[in-house]
Amino acid sequence: MRNAVIAFLLILAAVVVTKTGRDQTPRPVGGITGTLCSISPQRVTQRDGKLIGEARFHCDSPGPDRLALTVRLQRSTDAGWTTVAQQTFTAAKGETLRSVPAAQRARQVTAACSAGTYRTAAEWSVNGGRTGTALGSERRSPCR
Repeated sequence: MRNAVIAFLLILAAVVVTKTGRDQTPRPVGGITGTLCSISPQRVTQRDGKLIGEARFHCDSPGPDRLALTVRLQRSTDAGWTTVAQQTFTAAKGETLRSVPAAQRARQVTAACSAGTYRTAAEWSVNGGRTGTALGSERRSPCR
């Protein structure tokens, strides 16, 4: 029985390895359709008296028909996290690929500087279906 389990795990590992690209990036296989995207909320920064919450993204080729991305700048309060600025952006196909300069694959929201602890939150959907959320690291008093 133990040998059968080990053999199964080896076969499973071989299948996973052969179904990825040369750079080990997972690819849709076996009837699964869709594009894989990565969303990365950045640590809140400050420039010219404004707080900046930014999220970066990239997708595998050929890119989704539609990537909807909502970027939120949030402040910590006694009651939890409160959104102080948010905006929804869309991108499609070639606009989402790694070959596009990183600055063009980033979306930002801003708010006036104020004391507190902040983070960037991102929520997205790909082709109106698959969704996800991610949170950037917290930053205390970025306006100093």
